[in-house]
Formats: sequence, C-alpha cells, structure tokens
Amino acid sequence: MSAVRWWIVVGAIALAWALPMQSVGCPQNAHYAGTRAIAHGTPNIDRYAEQTCDLVRYRGHYYAAKAPLLDFWSAPWYLVLHAVGAVPHDRNVGLGYPDAMVGVPLRAIWQIGLWAVVLPAVLLLFLVRRVADDVEPGTGTAVAVLLGLGTLVLPFSTLLFAHVPATMLLFAAFTLLFLRRSPPAAGICAGLAVATDFPLAIPAVLIGLYAAARSPRVRRVVEYALGGIVGLAPVWVYDTWAFGNPFHLGYAGTAGQGAAGGWQNTGFFGQSAPSFHIFVSLLLSQRGLLVLTPVLGLAAAGGVVAWRRGLRAEAGLVATLVVVELIWNSARHPTEFALGGWVPGPRFLIPLLPFLCVLLAPLVRRTPATVGVLGAVSIGAMTIATAAEPLLSNDDTHHWIARIADGNFAATILTLGGIGHGWLAILPFFAAVFVAVAAAIPRVSVPRSDLLTAAAAVVAWIVVEHGAPELLRVDGLVRQSWGAVAALLLVVGAGWAVARRRPEGLLLLPFVIGTFDRHTKWAVLLALAVVLLESARWLRSTGNTVLRPSTTSSVRRRSSGP
Repeated sequence: MSAVRWWIVVGAIALAWALPMQSVGCPQNAHYAGTRAIAHGTPNIDRYAEQTCDLVRYRGHYYAAKAPLLDFWSAPWYLVLHAVGAVPHDRNVGLGYPDAMVGVPLRAIWQIGLWAVVLPAVLLLFLVRRVADDVEPGTGTAVAVLLGLGTLVLPFSTLLFAHVPATMLLFAAFTLLFLRRSPPAAGICAGLAVATDFPLAIPAVLIGLYAAARSPRVRRVVEYALGGIVGLAPVWVYDTWAFGNPFHLGYAGTAGQGAAGGWQNTGFFGQSAPSFHIFVSLLLSQRGLLVLTPVLGLAAAGGVVAWRRGLRAEAGLVATLVVVELIWNSARHPTEFALGGWVPGPRFLIPLLPFLCVLLAPLVRRTPATVGVLGAVSIGAMTIATAAEPLLSNDDTHHWIARIADGNFAATILTLGGIGHGWLAILPFFAAVFVAVAAAIPRVSVPRSDLLTAAAAVVAWIVVEHGAPELLRVDGLVRQSWGAVAALLLVVGAGWAVARRRPEGLLLLPFVIGTFDRHTKWAVLLALAVVLLESARWLRSTGNTVLRPSTTSSVRRRSSGP
C-alpha cells in the first residue's frame, strides 16, 4: 500500500479519535486533577478532590488513585493551555461530589486527551503496522485499522484513561524485541508502561521472558530488567515526592467519596480467587470482548498460522498473555469491577489488543472476506459505542442504538460552535471512520471458499451474540455456572464449525430462535453434543489421513517385490 494511502488512514483515524468530547467521570477527572496538581507544583489533589471518586486519602491529603506517568506527561501541555488562556473554568466549585464532578467542562478533559491519549494512540498504529507487515507483508495498514477502529482502542482513544498510552509503551517494548533491537530500550518502555498503568506489570514480566527467546538469553533478560528499573523512575520520583517513600504506591490509602478509590478495597490489591463466571463474562457478556469485537476471535486461527510459520515464541507469548490476563482479571469481583465500571467493554484487557490484532495479519491475506465481515461488525459496534457515549453503567448495549435512533450523540468539537450534539455534530466522525476504512481495504483475491467461511462466521457471531450473554444473565439470576459452561461450549462449537466449515454448527441455531438460551442445562447438552460431533468427525478424518501413508507404503513394498 502506498505511503499516501497510509497517511490518509492515519489522519482519518486520528480525526475520528479527536472529534468526540465524551462525558466526564471519576477516572478521567482523577487524571485531570493529578495533571493540574503536578502542573501547580504539588502531588496531592486536595483542591480538586470533590471532582472525582477515584482517589485515596493518606495522612490528611487526597491523591489520585492512578499511576503517575500520564499526569506527568500531561502537565506541560496543561501549562501551555493555561498560558494561552485555553483552560475553561470549573463549574459547581464547592458543591461537593458528585455535583462538582459533573461541573468539570467536557472541553477541559478533551483537550488534555488530545496530547495524553490521541498522540500515543497514533504511535501505537505505527508500531502495529510495522510488526504486522513483518509477519505478513502488505497487511500492516489493514491490521492497524482493525486495531484503531474495530477494538476498544477506538472509544478509549476518546477518553482520558491510561490504558491506550500504557498499551502503546508495552507494545513498543515487544516491538523492539521482535525486531531484534535493544533489550535495555525495551525494558525502559515496559517500565514506562507500568508507570502509566500499574496492572501492566504482569504483561511486562511476560514480555521480559520473551526476551529470552534469543541468545544470549540471560544477558538479554538482565538488560531488559535493568531497563525496566530505569523506566519505573517516574514512580519512584512521585512516590518519594508525595509520600516520602519510593515504594508507597498511589493506590494505597483510604478510598475517598465512598468509592473504591484504589486496589485496597478487597483481597490482595483488589484481587481474590479467580472466577470462572467472570472469566467467561469478560469474553461473552453483552459487553464481552468477543461479542462486541468478534474479529478478535480470529486471532486464535492466526496464532496457529504464526506457530506453523515458525513464529512460535511470538504465538506462545500472545497465548500466555491472553490466558494470564483473563485469569488475573477474573479475580476482580464482582463482574462490574472486572469489566472496569462504566465502560463499553473490558478495559483491563486493552493491553492484549495490539498483540491479538498482529495475529490477524496472516488471515488478511488467506481469508480476507472472513476478516473483512467480522472486522466490519467490530468497527460498526465500536463506532456506534463511541458516537453514542461509550460509558455504560450496565450491559444494556442497546442503549447506544436507542440514542442513535433519537439523534442523541456524544458532543464533538463542533458542539462548541453551538450546533448541539445531534447528527450535524457527529457526521464528521462517521465520515472519518468511513474514509479510514475505504483507504485501508487491501487489493487481494477472495477465494470462493472464503466467501462461504465469511457467511458462516457472521451466522456464528449472531448465534453467540444472542445466546452467550443471555446464558450468563440467567447464571447471575440463579447463582449457578451452567450458563457460563454453555456459553464457552457455544463459542467452541460455533468457532470450530466456521473454521472447518462443518454443518453440525447449524444445530446451534436454537440459541437464536425461541428462548432456548434461558435453559442453561439444556444449552450445555446441546452445545456439548455439537462439540462432540465435530470432534468425532475431525478424529475420523485425521485417522484416515494418518492411515493413508502406511497404505501407500505397503502398496509400494508389494509392487517392488520379486
């Protein structure tokens, strides 16, 4: 793809990220409070404490319950805006939480996000394109579009959360190692990622183990670890400045405003025992990763292709990251906490997204129609969520459709001109998404078999989207796990039917029609039966394949006899 088309894609995606001005909330206001406090020379947010519930109280002062690097990074930009008189005044000052929280102007959060989130998100696109093109030449632009518009990166690039900037730094660490560059530099990037979002310590360690995939193994891991220590310097500096102790994290303290302002509310840093129900809900609830962005489900097939091509360390790393992150986040109780509160999807899984998208690169070439249709579904879902204000308090994703039907969209930069937040204000956002997608469509031949697979994939997604969330909802009502088991088997059966183009998958259609998905035990039996039928057929075909060489060999031996 030409450089001109790539820059059109980048510009359109960046514009789509930059246009919306989303509603305020505790996490965004906490970052804004931390940024202003640092800019004014103090680590505490006492002056802005009434504007957020994402804070802790320690020794008589309030602190943002956040890792500090994003606020350090944003402070100089805030000072520039302040110097030119572009910082709007807070409304509802002195009214206390939550009135003071909703009094923070949308423009105040939005203009900090341009520097703090949109810019790192653009860098993430370049990194993903570079790695994807190395995995499968010529697919990098398409993969970058899938990441930027067809995953949670889209809505969270319009919000002042730390997930996207931290993910960029984490993926930069992987990219440096993948391209056989400096392990110390990779370690610094990983340390900076943790300094931006503390939970990324786990994937940062796993990427450190990936550094040992090449020789000299011990030296590379040591260099990576030393770089990580350097990258954590902002944490040591802030903690010493704020608490007089470089190892006292900003999450430690008494939660403020009656909310869970840190990790210290339950268990070990908010963690308890992993929950199978939450594990499945992160993927298959109404806000689950595979329900809203089904194109990511193809990463499993992409991982198999990558493994067979010799990228075993990379495929193994991604598989490990997925399993570990799902188990870790399933230990956040209840499910709303595991999802991340008022969110359009499981925000703590955002660090996985660029790794999963890179595994789509081989499939863009092999099965472009299948990737295209599931990518279109994913881009459509994320575009709708972003346009209709993504921060949901529950699993009612149909709320977005209702808002669009009423012409009630998120505010955009055009809203500042007095045209409201209807269709006229949001149309440039939709146009930017359309331009990016149109410019990124690769010129590839589409096999007829891929068209059949694509049609089957859409049907499979409809079955899963209708059945799995309802099964999990029933589980929540009766406090059992049969629905979670059925939902997982449903995905396995539907996915296998698509991958192998097996007609047994049609037996799963009762999950779409009628109320079959409300009977969890019967659902388990049906989904299990489909999986067993598919397994038996696969074993039979595998057995025949294994037998053929021996039969041929015996024929050859007989024909070569005296």
